[in-house]
Amino acid sequence: MTAPTRSRAPSDQARIPHFGLYGEAATIEDPAFVHIENITSRSSAHGWVIKPHRHGRMFQMICMFSGAVEVQIDEKVHKLEGPWAITIPPGAVHGFRFEPETLGIVLTLAEPMLTDESYSRCQPYFDPLFAQPLTIAFDPHGTLFAQLQQFLQQIDRELNRPDTGGALMCEWLARAVLMTLRRQLDLHGIAEGASTTPSATLAAFRQLVEAHFRDHWTLVDYAAALGTSAARLNRLCKQLFDKTAKAIPHERLLLEAKRRLIYTRSNLDEIAYDLGFQDPAYFSRFFKRATGLTAGRFRSENNFDTTPE
Repeated sequence: MTAPTRSRAPSDQARIPHFGLYGEAATIEDPAFVHIENITSRSSAHGWVIKPHRHGRMFQMICMFSGAVEVQIDEKVHKLEGPWAITIPPGAVHGFRFEPETLGIVLTLAEPMLTDESYSRCQPYFDPLFAQPLTIAFDPHGTLFAQLQQFLQQIDRELNRPDTGGALMCEWLARAVLMTLRRQLDLHGIAEGASTTPSATLAAFRQLVEAHFRDHWTLVDYAAALGTSAARLNRLCKQLFDKTAKAIPHERLLLEAKRRLIYTRSNLDEIAYDLGFQDPAYFSRFFKRATGLTAGRFRSENNFDTTPE
């Protein structure tokens, strides 16, 4: 991990573009979203300059095979040359100025893939990658660098052919990429030190949301657990996610409700109680207010099979 070469004054967050993918205004809500592209495909079209921007609910990793880049992450600027991996947690402001003909891969993953219950066993390994942006050096002749390239190439192949289980394969390969990054951190002996950057605060907030969204914590509860104020937490979420802090646990609760409605046979009362609602009627109002549909209609429109097994 490299030290910054210089600092820049804090940016006016209100003017920093918020993208799904760079240059594409639409927000991506697919919880299983995986996207991969080479650096050239998007950067060369913009004169090899990607202006500072942020992604609300996506984790991004740039793996540079050769070439050079000046990368701005939040308020710091790094100059990197040769094989590097750059990790960008959701909400972190980042921009790049690549040397022409720089080669590498950009991998983008939806945040729910990284924070849902299926990742609980991975959390101790991956937390250092999500806590704050990182720049990670690789040996061009090292085993881990070769392994990283192979996993990325395999994700690209899976996304471009209709083989059975492609989505699951991409998810497994994405975990393999993340574990390779973690091993490279260990190889360099980089400590997981505490961080007070906005990105790190929001990474910790998302982890708390995953642990407590069923408990219906208030904004004050989350702020107290983070050692900050509700006003500051709300301000950070508006700046980096373009939404209120209160919206984050509500969206996570809604996502889990949709999953239960589509993929389980639980009745509405059972789902409501499992998600921490004391009154199923309140759950029904919550769901309809958020989606415009009743929970029953959402289930039927998503082809839930009610036939007993």
